[in-house]
Amino acid sequence: MPKRVVIKDSDIEEEAEPVIEPVEEAEETTTEISISEAEEEKSEDRELEAAVAEAEAAYELVTSKAEEIRVREQVTQKRFLEHEEMSIGILKKLLQKWDALREELIKAIQDAIDRYNHLRSIFEQKFSSIEEELYFNQVELDTMRQLEEQGRPISVSKKEELERLIPELREKLAEIDRKIREIDAKIDQLRRMADNVYETTSYRELAERVFEQILGVLQNRYGDIEEARVKIRSQIEFIAQREGIPREYATIYLWKRLKKAG
Repeated sequence: MPKRVVIKDSDIEEEAEPVIEPVEEAEETTTEISISEAEEEKSEDRELEAAVAEAEAAYELVTSKAEEIRVREQVTQKRFLEHEEMSIGILKKLLQKWDALREELIKAIQDAIDRYNHLRSIFEQKFSSIEEELYFNQVELDTMRQLEEQGRPISVSKKEELERLIPELREKLAEIDRKIREIDAKIDQLRRMADNVYETTSYRELAERVFEQILGVLQNRYGDIEEARVKIRSQIEFIAQREGIPREYATIYLWKRLKKAG
């Protein structure tokens, strides 16, 4: 039955049509938007998690390959030192294999750099989106404060929500900025590794100890210890260039010659 409204000072009665507001439809639309936004956020989170996992796995592969080459260098130097019969020819063939591993390492480094760059772009997009949201909400809050100062009615709950939300957005931006700087540091580290791949994967401790042994044997011959260091380094450099081997192995080779001669 339609609602009947009685008009004062009149015997006329008229029927008033009820006002129907599309409340349920509006609520349904809002719910659909919220679900869509939540699904989009979950999708972005999954993409970010996958990118982080891929970048970290690529970095771990690089460090694993580099450490493997260092161990091979260490074992090869030790064998070259302890086995008199091991020739320069055999040594050079082994070193060629380790150089091939270094080429593979360079490819792995580039792959890791590419994955970190992809991760960086995701964080940059996230930063831009949050930054836009921050400025919009800051303008909204400033507008409400100005209206409040003018004595205009405002939504107190909305104002309180903005005052809570804005610091949270700033914290998110600071956290993302920190992560981007960490990624940049990783990329710089990887690039240095690629540019100095031999230094990154070489093993020097044994050669340094052998050098001190050579110095102990030859310093009496040269008198001054610093002069002895210069002369020994000169001989090592000469052997390295003549035989086409790294200085670490040239140092061991010089020591073997001295032992054989002595």
